[in-house]
Amino acid sequence: MIVRTKTKKVQILDKPEDIVISKIKELINSGVLKPGDKLPAERKMAVEFGFGRTQIREALHKLEFYGIVKTLPQSGSVINGLDFKTLDGLISDVLNLQSYDFFSLVETRILLEVNAIQLCAERRTEQDIKMLEKVHKNYVKYFDTFDGVSHDIAFHRAIAEVSHNPVFKSILMVVIPDILEIYQRDRICLPDSKIMNEHENMIECIKKGDAKGGAELMTQHLQGVLDFAKLKLEEKQLPKSDLLLY
Repeated sequence: MIVRTKTKKVQILDKPEDIVISKIKELINSGVLKPGDKLPAERKMAVEFGFGRTQIREALHKLEFYGIVKTLPQSGSVINGLDFKTLDGLISDVLNLQSYDFFSLVETRILLEVNAIQLCAERRTEQDIKMLEKVHKNYVKYFDTFDGVSHDIAFHRAIAEVSHNPVFKSILMVVIPDILEIYQRDRICLPDSKIMNEHENMIECIKKGDAKGGAELMTQHLQGVLDFAKLKLEEKQLPKSDLLLY
């Protein structure tokens, strides 16, 4: 599908979920949908947009990651109560995201999260601690299911939020969806009960205001993913004849 942007540039969308997002954007631009409105049911959008419910769900997950829609219990997906220009800009940003290499995504994530947890230890409130513990409990409940990775990412997203630096959270929300997609595709970070203990130890550091300890734990926590990303980068840079040796 080809979409004309405000600058009259032609944008080619290859992924079904991005085409769905562009169609939702059209509904907002035309005034059919407004901030605060409930989106149509997945089944109805699948019929109207010509895609399966899986693609509709992926599009909604992506919009939720960026704070464009939110899911309310027993109410479905609702467009966030942002002003029209902000909504339009956010959706355009989502559609214009480049495909970054996995190593760059992981490296950026680590830089953000190591600093974010230090700020958490310095700025956390009692309410923040309760929120972190609640998110962690959700991870414990679902860690060995297909949704385990999503709940793991939710925990890290919560840490970015508790840092009380909205820029950290915003940038993390740019890299997380692509990281999550690669995690699920390559089955990285399979269910492991030790991750629960690592989360709990990080929460304890935040409670105690131990910024240095929290940073060390976060670095260790993400080291395995960084090592894997380095390996994939090295394989990518090797000549094809060398790759045959692996």
